[in-house]
Amino acid sequence: MSGPGGVPQAQDELQLLERVFIRLGCAETDEQLQEAVSKFLPPVLLKLTSQNEGVRKKVMELLVHINKRIKNNHNIQLPVEALLLQYQDPMATSFVINFTIIYLKMGFPRLPLEKQAELVPSVLAGIESKPTSHQDSLLLMIMPVLGEVAKIAPTEPEKKRSVLGLCEKPSVAKVLYSFMFDYLLLPYGSHPSLKPADPKVEGCKVPAGLSEYGWKRVAGEAVPASETVETTKTGIVKFLGTGLLPEMEVALHLMIGAADTRHGVASAADTQNRQLSGVIDWNDPELVRKLYSLFLGTLVIKDRPTTKQEHKRIPSNTRIRLKLMPVLLKSREAAMQFPSCIQVTFDLLFGTSGNSNAKLKMMAVNFVHQIIFHCPEHRLSPIGAVILSALTRLVNEEKDNPKLRGSCYVAIGKLGLKLPALVNKDVSMIQTFFDAMSTEDSDTQMSVQEALGLMAPAFRQIEQANRKFIEAIVATYIEKEEKQVRLVAVQYAGEVFPHDNVATRYTLLIGAGDVKDDVAKASQAALYAAVKKANNPDLHHKRKDEESGPILPDFMEMLMYLMDKSSIRLKSSFKVIVGDVTLPFPVTVGSQMCDYIRLCLWNSAGVLPSKEILVTPDHEAPKVGRYLKKVMGEGSGKKKDLVIKYVELAENLLRASGGMQQALALLHGVGSNPAEIAPRYEKKMDWFKFLLNNTKEELRETVAMIYGLVAAILNKPDFEKALKDLTRSMKEKQLEYQHGAVLAIGNSFGRRILLARMKDPKQQFSDWRIYKDSCQLLIQQLDSPQNLLIGSGCLALAELGRCGPLPLPDSSDSDSSEQSKMSLITKLLALVKSNKASMRIRERAALAAGSMCLGDVNFPHRRVLLESFIELASEVKDVELHFTIGDALVHCALGPLSPAARDVWTVSEEDFIPLETGVGAEELEWLVSQLTDKLTRSTHPNIKQASCLWLLALVKHCMSQAAVQAKLLAIQDAFMGLLGDNNDLVQDAASKGIGIVYEACTEDQRDGMVNNLLDSLLGKKPQEVKKVNEETKVFQEGELGKSAIGGNMSTYKELCSLATDMGQPDLVYKFMHLANYNATWNSKRGAAFGFSTIASKAGDQLEPHLPKIIPKLYRYQFDPTPRIQQSMSSIWSALVPESTKTVDKFLPQILAELQKELTSNQWRVRESCCSGLTDLLRGRTLDEALDTLTLLWQDIFRVMDDIKESVRVAAAKTAQSLSRVSIKMCDVSCGAKSGEAAVKAILPPLLEKGLTSTVSEVRAVCLATLMKVTKSAGPLLAPHLGILIPALLEATGEMEGQQLNYISTRLAVDQDVQEKLDSARMAASRSTPTMECVNYVLQYVDSNVLALLVPRLVDIIRGNPSIVSRGGAAHVVTTLTHQCPLDLQAFTGKLLSAFLTGLSDRNPAVRISYAGCIGHLMRTAKDSSKEKLFNKLRAWYMEKEDDASRAAVAFTFQAVNRHNPDVMKAYASSAMPIAFLAMHEEKNETNTDVLEVWEEVWLDGTPGSEGGIRLYQTEIMDLLPQALGSNQWPVKAQAARAIGTVATKLGGTIQAGVQKKLVELLLCGLEGRTWTGKECLLRSLADIATSGAELMVANMKEEMGQLVEALLKECRKQKLEYRVIALESTGTILSELKLDRFKDIYEIVAEHLPKSTDEDKENGTKEDMEDQESSQKQLELQFGILTCLGLAWPENKETAEAYLGKVVDHLETMAQNTTRKNQLAIVKCLANVMKNWKIPVDLAANQAPKDACGEIFSKIAKIISTLLLIPKYAQLRTETLQVLSQAIKLLVESKSSDLVNLFKDEITRSLDGVIKDLGSDPNTKDTARDLKTALNNLTENKN
Repeated sequence: MSGPGGVPQAQDELQLLERVFIRLGCAETDEQLQEAVSKFLPPVLLKLTSQNEGVRKKVMELLVHINKRIKNNHNIQLPVEALLLQYQDPMATSFVINFTIIYLKMGFPRLPLEKQAELVPSVLAGIESKPTSHQDSLLLMIMPVLGEVAKIAPTEPEKKRSVLGLCEKPSVAKVLYSFMFDYLLLPYGSHPSLKPADPKVEGCKVPAGLSEYGWKRVAGEAVPASETVETTKTGIVKFLGTGLLPEMEVALHLMIGAADTRHGVASAADTQNRQLSGVIDWNDPELVRKLYSLFLGTLVIKDRPTTKQEHKRIPSNTRIRLKLMPVLLKSREAAMQFPSCIQVTFDLLFGTSGNSNAKLKMMAVNFVHQIIFHCPEHRLSPIGAVILSALTRLVNEEKDNPKLRGSCYVAIGKLGLKLPALVNKDVSMIQTFFDAMSTEDSDTQMSVQEALGLMAPAFRQIEQANRKFIEAIVATYIEKEEKQVRLVAVQYAGEVFPHDNVATRYTLLIGAGDVKDDVAKASQAALYAAVKKANNPDLHHKRKDEESGPILPDFMEMLMYLMDKSSIRLKSSFKVIVGDVTLPFPVTVGSQMCDYIRLCLWNSAGVLPSKEILVTPDHEAPKVGRYLKKVMGEGSGKKKDLVIKYVELAENLLRASGGMQQALALLHGVGSNPAEIAPRYEKKMDWFKFLLNNTKEELRETVAMIYGLVAAILNKPDFEKALKDLTRSMKEKQLEYQHGAVLAIGNSFGRRILLARMKDPKQQFSDWRIYKDSCQLLIQQLDSPQNLLIGSGCLALAELGRCGPLPLPDSSDSDSSEQSKMSLITKLLALVKSNKASMRIRERAALAAGSMCLGDVNFPHRRVLLESFIELASEVKDVELHFTIGDALVHCALGPLSPAARDVWTVSEEDFIPLETGVGAEELEWLVSQLTDKLTRSTHPNIKQASCLWLLALVKHCMSQAAVQAKLLAIQDAFMGLLGDNNDLVQDAASKGIGIVYEACTEDQRDGMVNNLLDSLLGKKPQEVKKVNEETKVFQEGELGKSAIGGNMSTYKELCSLATDMGQPDLVYKFMHLANYNATWNSKRGAAFGFSTIASKAGDQLEPHLPKIIPKLYRYQFDPTPRIQQSMSSIWSALVPESTKTVDKFLPQILAELQKELTSNQWRVRESCCSGLTDLLRGRTLDEALDTLTLLWQDIFRVMDDIKESVRVAAAKTAQSLSRVSIKMCDVSCGAKSGEAAVKAILPPLLEKGLTSTVSEVRAVCLATLMKVTKSAGPLLAPHLGILIPALLEATGEMEGQQLNYISTRLAVDQDVQEKLDSARMAASRSTPTMECVNYVLQYVDSNVLALLVPRLVDIIRGNPSIVSRGGAAHVVTTLTHQCPLDLQAFTGKLLSAFLTGLSDRNPAVRISYAGCIGHLMRTAKDSSKEKLFNKLRAWYMEKEDDASRAAVAFTFQAVNRHNPDVMKAYASSAMPIAFLAMHEEKNETNTDVLEVWEEVWLDGTPGSEGGIRLYQTEIMDLLPQALGSNQWPVKAQAARAIGTVATKLGGTIQAGVQKKLVELLLCGLEGRTWTGKECLLRSLADIATSGAELMVANMKEEMGQLVEALLKECRKQKLEYRVIALESTGTILSELKLDRFKDIYEIVAEHLPKSTDEDKENGTKEDMEDQESSQKQLELQFGILTCLGLAWPENKETAEAYLGKVVDHLETMAQNTTRKNQLAIVKCLANVMKNWKIPVDLAANQAPKDACGEIFSKIAKIISTLLLIPKYAQLRTETLQVLSQAIKLLVESKSSDLVNLFKDEITRSLDGVIKDLGSDPNTKDTARDLKTALNNLTENKN
């Protein structure tokens, strides 16, 4: 400092420094040095800012001295806290800061660990804006302490984040994270100062993951011990896992910790990682970026700012990478961050740094899989080629690692699937992969196979040349030995090429006959996939533009390719020789080729092929025949030759192996073109005859048909010869041959006669001998014992009957054995009736009987046949037999008019013209009448079933007949009567029949039929009452026990209502077609009805009505009635080809229907709606139907409380589905607009209906949904938080249940226990799901939200009955004060008012919670609100009488002090006096905690008790009179105690005026009667006198008399306890003020002191005996008297002499018979007396004084002697020995030997007792010996 004033100031500073120097120099012990350093070091450092050179120099000398003394003496503690404050001072200069940090670093480690941990937040607060080197030093200093910080971390989540104070200091947080990151990477035993072992290496190598700068800053100045580093790292890891820091910030740190080389660190990190695994989002872009930065180090990237060399991170090592890779593998974001993901991959696979191994390479390839999977095509395509080259390189190089190569192969496959252009241009890769399939080991083969499979779709769109190449590859590899290679070849042939690609179809055919079953099945699946798809009934309605390509190749192209390959193979080593037949293919392959070629033939002929028609070569044979004729006539005979070659191939295959596929192929070839093909086999009849002996029945039947086709074209002699060869010695042949021969005879004659009749219908064969003989032979077979021959006879006779009239008479005499038509019919019907015959024979016999009418126009027994069959109805149960009889009935009724009489190979059903006309229709009319009028009305179940199926067959085949047309209405009625039957099949058949009838009607007939049907179904038409007779079955087999859930007719009623609802009643017929599905229709017989075509047609007609049908139909699919559900599902599958697309299209309508019916009055409708909704919501959102969504939530809550359990269960599932959909829709990541609308739709029903529901399940699903919606919706919730948060708070309270409330209320008698319980409840509620939601959404609160939220919060705070809800509301407000303090300012007043009202709540936990909240609200409150609050609290404390209110004031002050100390500081003048007064409340068991709170408030708000009193003296002095004037005695007592504290703390420094005022206040308070606590006034007066006696004497001369009189007055009060204290206090005051008022005192107490006379003693004893209680009180009073007498003993000689004898006399009397407490008081009193006693000087000359002294000494000696002999009371002995010491001094002064001897005689014995007492303390014994010696010496001297 310059100028004249500078020198004196510098001089002052130097003098001060010199004094400090002296103090430090004088400090001899560590304690003294520590005290001096703690006091002077911070201010000395501040002197470094002095501008005077001398001062600075002196400071440096002083610091050098300090350093020398404390550097190596670690016992000396430094004032770290003060230094920290100094370091944090923004005004401090850099010079001061630099020196301060030196001592901080020196002192911090010397502190106890707990203290170090406490100071960590302060250290972190101090490093903000400090130089980097300082930050690093201080962070390195606190690293070892972080483990201790973890131990003392709070458990409450909201407190954890605020402990370190990093939320407000992001820059500090960033530095801390970075430092811990580098420290965890620090290797053990590593330091920049250590030289490398290799001298050639320049400088040290920076450890992996670190930069040079990072290494240096965490390594410190010296090499740290490895154990120290390990301990520190373990502590850091535990610290990171405590939740004090955000989980996302520490995730990477813990990964590094887990990779540590020391087990302790790694295991601790693993533990923390497991705990945080569900919290960390590894898809966070920033986190992934940091992860890559650690993995790869600092990369030099073009066009990016360069990083300094010392700050460049080294790539991580293998150990760390092994921990990082699993995280990268599960992160979607990591796979999409370019170019880092590629750099990681290439570094691990091909890097030269050595930071990789086999495991990491494997992970790298897996990472490539992730990159391919997650990256969109537009981002992947630029780097696809790079990835492909890398993978190819690995496949070629990594020969020793098959697992890695296998993974690479699969990755290439996935890449090809994602980027087809990458692989389909270079088809050589396919060659390579196929080669690998042959050369690789088995595991790798599987991977190559998978890769090839994945790539297959990529080759669909390729150039023609490349396509040919792949054709060649698959053709080559289908012949390989390895099964896997053949499988892949099959896959490529099937997937890459269209279904009409001939070359690959050939490849697949080779595979279809493979010896390995899985190859064969895969090939067959690929071959027939398109055929199967074309026959799928679900695709009937697929539009033409959606049709796929050809399903099969062209027949001739396929045949040509096949024959070419056959001819080539026959000349090669591939040929197969079986017996004497040479084949181009194995038989299995040839068989598959036969099937496939036949399907191609049908397809090319214009017939939809299916595998099912392979067994019926005559299917659409005329159409196929025309196609073949046309083809064979083209191409100058070449095509004809090809067809013939194909038939020859089938023949050769059949010669090689008797298989059905080749036999059917040969039959197909011969039958489809008999004119061209059959003549070629005229010479091979013997081979056919040989085949008739085959062991397979079906093969014999097929060959017999071929035989008949060929034989029929022979000339008559050859024909007869061939037939005679067949029958010659037939009975001697094998059974199989007989069977085959019978069938061949039937087919041969039937075919020949039919062809002849087609040329000339009038031709007769009854006289043809061989025909008659053969016919007789066939009839004989019916009597055979062999079922095989009976069956063959039936089939042969059926064929003969179909093709022409049998050569038998119409009838014969009963006696005659001649066969006739009648006898044959009788025989056949007997077989049909026979229960012994197999069902197959019965069916064939029925068919044979019916077939008799087809070829014979004049057959006379048609009516007999019809009647016979009808009679069978009641006896036959079997459905298949009923179907067969139905066909037979049709044959009988139609006769030759039936299309069954045609040539199936050459004439189609549409082109059939009957050979005979004019056949009567009477039988048909009669049959229809029988069925409609009689049979269908029967109650017998068998008749009902039979009549229904027969009527169905009749309407199917005879609909064009006039007899049927005329009876349509009756037929419909008949079917209607069967609809309600218990038999499902009868129902189905009836509904199908109704549909067929409707289709056949004219427009005029239809209206009447519709009305008739609707009336019947809906009950408008009276149903005919069915009669029950002995045949009626009330229950079918298996019906008993089924639930009566309204099946049967209800299904049709539902269909009917569905149609009428749409205003299209005629649609009911379409529904009936589609609704019923029964396994029977899949059977051969059932399939004949062709319902699939009807369904298809009905579906087309219904299409315009779909918008109305679909919603209802969708709901009906989920009807709880299985029958209805099944029917509706059938309709659905028929109408809806693509279910998902249709539902999406009609979603709004379906939703509206379901929502409307969800609250229907029918339980099954409600249940179906719930189930339907559950299914509908799977995989969908309702963004387009938000209004419906709101209604759905409301309705589903109602249905969840349904009366029916099954409905409730279904509703619960629906609620779960709705919940999932709602959460997904509200997800902010799916779009803000749609999410906002969804939230708006979803929250109201959840909050208004769900949370308030009384149904626990509803509340549960509601809460679960709300929780997840809050997480997914995030900021979109903002507009709704005003409703959401209060609702969640109230729900929290409701969820807790009533039990805890009850317990809490019962515990209200014990406030402490109740408070602990309720606090625990509040704390527990914060971890409930609802409060977690609340905590999460609070981040989105802003001023707009607060306007809605605060009034609701106020309502909860003021009036909610649940303490949990109120506590939650307080917690919300607390969080808001930190979250949005500025927005909350405007609402703080309302909240404060509510919380202030709540402070008087009955519940202590609520009061504490509200008080804490008020403390937080001070942050945002206006000044006026703060002032009002403090005034209100002050008034409360002073005026309210209940302890609860005062405690609330304490907790409020404490909260304000803790959370907003600046506010407390500003209003300290109002709060601190109250705190000071409150501290002096009388302590008891109940108020200990509250008093501790008051003390905390006082100590935190003041610099110390004395400083605080001085600081707030004026305010305290203003408050004390008010308190002393209170009506409440405890407050008066408090005020009195407070006055005493003021006096004590201020001591002699108290101001005179203040002291005087205090005394006046106390004297004023003493007036009046005695009240509880009044003694505090007296004690305080004593405290004033003790602490400021001199001032009081000078200050209160005039008032002294008044004071003493007041005291003496109090000493006379009757109340014993009070009087004792009054005496003690008066004695103290008289002693301190040196006032002689002993006389007054003695007069007051004399009556209570015992006299020495015997009389008094006796009286006293009697009184004691009489009144023990009075005696006890007397003793207590005596104690006070003794204390008072001792303290009030006057220094005035006259007064002392006047009362000495009396007092000693009293003491002697009491010493012998009183309590130990009083004995101690006697000693103390005697000590005071002797202290002020002066022995007369002329004692020897005057006998009177000598005698008086002798008497007093004698009594004193007795008192001392008596008291010394009292055992086991050390304090009494010690005090008595001190009195004895005083007495000896007085004896020395007296110089009288008489007195000495007198005294010694009395005392010696008691001294010896003390010395010899084993229980005496050694020090006491020593004192006793010394005093005895002194007495002895004194005696000797006197003598």
